[in-house]
Amino acid sequence: MERKKTVSMLLEVLMSSVNSNNVPPKLGWAVWNSFLTNRLDKPYGFKSLVRACRLCEPDKTTKLLKGVLT
Repeated sequence: MERKKTVSMLLEVLMSSVNSNNVPPKLGWAVWNSFLTNRLDKPYGFKSLVRACRLCEPDKTTKLLKGVLT
């Protein structure tokens, strides 16, 4: 799966989650900063986004990263 498409899908998971309060503020700011600077597809931004998604929606994130969720 293309990295930018994966980032887009992960953002959708994160933004639609009702469990976003599980993301620590520091991690949330890291994701936000990477989003603003258009670096979510770079290693640090991607790792931050995946970490945040796993805290909010671990099952959806795992399925998405395995390519099951489309």
